[in-house]
Formats: sequence, structure tokens, C-alpha cells
Amino acid sequence: MTNTGIHINSAGEISYRIFAPYAHSLAVKCLDNGKCYPLDRDDSGYFTGILPDFREGFRYLLVKNGSETFPDPASRYQPEGSHGPSQAIFPIRQPASSWQGTDAADAIIYELHLGTFTPEGTLRGALKKLPYLRDLGINVIELMPLSDYPGKRNWGYDGTYPFALSRNYGSYDDLHDFIAKAHDNGIAVILDVVFNHFGPEGNYSEKLAPFTKKAPTPWGAQINFDGHSSSGIRSFFLDCVRHWLEDTGLDGFRMDAVSVIYDETVPHILREITDLARSIGTAQNRKIIMIAEHLRNESSVTAENGYAYDAQWCDDLNYAVYSWLYPQSFRHYRDFGRFEDIVLALKEGFCYNGTRYNSVFDNFMGVTGQNVPPERLIMHIQDHDQVGNRPEGGRIVTVMGLKRALLAALTLFASPYVPMLFMGEEYGEKSPFLFFEDFGDAGLIEAVKKGRRKEFSFIQGFEPEDPHQESSFLKSKLKWYPEDSEPEINVPARKTLRFYQELIRLKKSDIIGSHDRKKCQVADYPKTGIITITGDRSITLLNFGGGPAEAEDYGISKQSRLILTTDTEKTAQTDPFIIPGYAGAVYEI
Repeated sequence: MTNTGIHINSAGEISYRIFAPYAHSLAVKCLDNGKCYPLDRDDSGYFTGILPDFREGFRYLLVKNGSETFPDPASRYQPEGSHGPSQAIFPIRQPASSWQGTDAADAIIYELHLGTFTPEGTLRGALKKLPYLRDLGINVIELMPLSDYPGKRNWGYDGTYPFALSRNYGSYDDLHDFIAKAHDNGIAVILDVVFNHFGPEGNYSEKLAPFTKKAPTPWGAQINFDGHSSSGIRSFFLDCVRHWLEDTGLDGFRMDAVSVIYDETVPHILREITDLARSIGTAQNRKIIMIAEHLRNESSVTAENGYAYDAQWCDDLNYAVYSWLYPQSFRHYRDFGRFEDIVLALKEGFCYNGTRYNSVFDNFMGVTGQNVPPERLIMHIQDHDQVGNRPEGGRIVTVMGLKRALLAALTLFASPYVPMLFMGEEYGEKSPFLFFEDFGDAGLIEAVKKGRRKEFSFIQGFEPEDPHQESSFLKSKLKWYPEDSEPEINVPARKTLRFYQELIRLKKSDIIGSHDRKKCQVADYPKTGIITITGDRSITLLNFGGGPAEAEDYGISKQSRLILTTDTEKTAQTDPFIIPGYAGAVYEI
């Protein structure tokens, strides 16, 4: 177990330990038994102490310098919210003797936001959907951040208690049950963690130590991993890694925006984190998956002599496919829009490869992707950012229609990369995924509104949905059309769901999308907008042109069997070797 915050020490005693060089004195004030427990300070700035008569479930506050009280930045649970008292919780992983994890290279990832995934918006609600995800073919669930945040709703990236499971999602018992049930269904559960900044409301860590430094991220001050008094802060976050992986039992991390985690220490904090995660996996005889959202297209992120992540997110295939199928000129999409971008993304992964100017960062960015193994790149056609940061939170099926959305999906799965879906994508969910929050500070609420208006100022007269209104959150909940009784909704949704199930089956069977580039040969025909991807067992034909294509013209024999097509309306009378514009098909060799 971790030894930061309230914990059980090696002698079985309830103890407290925190790095707090800003405090002259520090005590734990228990609200349930009325006792105040003074802590001892050592020369390195740590306060420690035994808490006799303290019990799990007791609520408490820290008392600094005899008078100032506030919640514990290392709290495991905030039952009354970010500004309320902390609660002593000791989450103990329930080991599953037969569970050894999922290999990162074999992952079919499903990103979901607990609050909007089900009507309940809780871990208990999501647990009911695990058989559905199993039957879909998912073997890795990526939970958007769970750490506690202000109010009742948030994307999760405004968390201020890195150790604390948000009370809005349930209890640690609920989380343990969710993980155990996922494992029973052959699904690993990884967590999106935010170690690059604290949210703008409810952060009490600065009362104890210089947890942040002036250099900014897009969301606030950076975490201080290499400045004055940083050793205790590094230990705080490394203990947080132990908390979620070792104590709670999650199967790994997707780490948010690691490119803005700056550290001049050797080893870099990111390498320390991946090394620690692997050591936990070794000790517990299970595979831990470590994924970085870096988005600078640097091979060092996954290199063994670099940060050694199992994989990194890459948005380039998304940008390339999206911009061709639905031309646009905002954010990164304005750097794309050519047919050859799709080809480059399929062949090498990185389009931002050091030769392409990134207009968002105003710089050339990246290295060649030729030397990055495909299984080390996580690709998608939509995720929480790419949907949530569109003007109306529109999903791909809403923006460009089902036909082109299915072509994009086939392109993703036929590529050699690890695929990730965003919740609801598999059946064509049309509800938006909007940005939402529930801050308590009026000035901050107004600043967020202004920020969203500025984000979409390129659309004259456009007024984005108010992030603070509960309606923005409720509109973002999945409607679960496959379970809807209305036939006009149910039929296309079920066809889309079956299409995704088959895509996943083909990927898992290595019939399409082999990670071996020699078994995933890409050929392009710019004049007609055709791309073929040839493997040992199949040829995938992707028609990015507007006109129909004859499969025979691209090396596909009429003796070949049609395995799958994006044209879900095909009938027995339809010629299987004619591919309409903006459609695709997979043929058996």
C-alpha cells in the first residue's frame, strides 16, 4: 500500500504522512471522534504520526499552524465535495488468481466517460454494460479520469485530488466490483490520469508545498517535478501510481498530455512512472498497460531507452481521414485535407513527421514514424477531445453521415495500429458530447464560458452550449439506440453494431490490420481516390473517391469472397465487386 496520506503502516496501525514544508505545524482533526492528532515534522519536510482510535470511514481535516483547516490533498475520498472534509478509506485490491491482464499490442480499446455512459452515470450503472462490451469484442476499457472534482459533473480533467475516487461515480467497493466483473469478461480496465496540472477550483496542495511552478500548461500551472522541494512532490505522484495500480487494482494508465510534464531530473518522472508500473505488474504477475497522450509524434515516448510507454496516442489518421471526408479549417484539421495524408498515416503513422508545419503549435513537429512499431500507436476516428471540442459536440456520424463514418471505421481497423473507439461510436450514437462542468466559483464559471466562445469565434455569431448548465451534461448522455424500441432508429443502429462487431473480429483474427507492416501493404491510386491494404488473408479496398470502383481494377479476383462491406444496405442482387463512392469492402484472398 501507499504511505502518503492516511494509510495503514507495516505494524497495522492507522497512520498519516504528508510532504508539507510550508507548514510549521500540522495536525489531523477528526470530525467523528472529536480528537486532534499532532504530527511530527522531520528535516526533509514530512509530517508523520500514528492516529490511535481512528477508524476507516472517519471524516477529517488538516490543521496547519494551529488555525488554518482544509481537506487533505492526499485524500482517498471526498464525500461532501472538493471543499468538504476528507474521509479515511483503505482500498485494498482484490486479487484475481486467474487474471494476468491484456497485452497492449492486442488491445481493442473503448474510451468512456462514466457520467454519460449510462443513465445512472455510475460504476454500478457501467457494470451492467460489461457483457455488452464483451460481446462487442472490447478487451480494454479506458475510463476517463475518476479523481474528485468540484460539483456533480465534469469531464474529469479538472480534478484536484489525484488519489480520490469521485463520489459522483460511487465507492471503492463499486470500483473493485467493476474491475473484477470486467476481468471475468476478459476486459482490462485502465484509467486516464492527469499528472500535468491541477484543476482551477478546490486545489489545497499549495498550502503544503510548492506543488506547481509558474511555467504554464494550456490549463494552468505545471506540476513541479524538478524545482525547489520537488522530491516530495515526485514521491506524492509516484505514490498515486501505487494507489491506483497496486492498491485499487486497475490495469494501467492512459496519461493525459504528458508532453507538458516538464522535468530536467534524471531519470525523468515519466520514466520513473513506467518503471514503477512495470514493477507492480511483475510483483502481481499481471500485465500493466501504459499509454501516453503525447501528441508530439516523438519515437522516444515508446522507446525502451526513452520513456518506455507501451503505446502513445496519435491523432494523425483521425485528422487525415476526417479532413478528406469532411473538409474543415479549424484546429489541426486545417493542416490536413489531402488524399496523400491518408496514405502517409496508413504507411507510417506520423503525418507530423518533422517536415510538416503544425499551425496550432506554430512549429514543425515530430519525427518519421517509419521506425515506430505500429502496435505502439493508438489510433481512432473520434475520441472525447475530437468530439467534445467540435462546435456542437458532434460525433462523426452526425457531422458527415453514416456512410462516410463507416468508411472511416474500416480504415481505422484495416490499418496496422491499435484501434480505439469512443463510447457509442459502435452503433452510431448521435447525441453530442459537449464540454460540461459544475464549478462553484462565479468568476471561473464566466471565464469558462468566455473561453468556449473564443474557441469557436471562427464561426460568426455561434454561441456554444453553456458548459455550466446541467443540460449540457444531460444532452451528452448516451441514448443507447440498440435497445430502443423505435424501429426507424433500431434497425440502422443494429446494423452498425454488427458491422463493428465484425470489424473487431477480423482485427483480432489478424484477417485485417496486422501489426506487421509486411502483412499490411498499402497501395494508393490518387486519380480515383482508392487505397488498398493487402495482408496474408485479405484485401481491403477503401474508396475515398466520389465515384464507384470495380474491385477487379485493383487486383481483386471475382473468385474472392466478400467478407465485409460498409454498404450495410447491400442485397443479394447487389454486385459485390462494385464499391460505391465513399465506401469500402474486405475480400478474402
